[in-house]
Amino acid sequence: MAAAVVGVQAAELNLKVDGMVCSIGCVSKVKQSLTLLKGVDIKGTKFASGKQLGEVKVSFCDKTTSKKKILQAIKKAGYKKVAVVPQKKAKGKAKTKKKA
Repeated sequence: MAAAVVGVQAAELNLKVDGMVCSIGCVSKVKQSLTLLKGVDIKGTKFASGKQLGEVKVSFCDKTTSKKKILQAIKKAGYKKVAVVPQKKAKGKAKTKKKA
């Protein structure tokens, strides 16, 4: 795991990885390629089952690496189809309508 950098905001990525179908070989390959990047912390992985895609969740320091480098590392490990899952926005307070 990468060491945390004090005073730097970490960004998070949720990724879908096509072809990451086994927990030992596939997930290990992806983890190994990501640990070579400075400032990346792997938060979780899940291999594909059925028609679902494999999942990787990482946080990273945008001062030391980038989303592009993370995607390239996974592709270099042999997974050509990698997609970023959009982050869900935090729910705010619901607005109430006032009757006149």
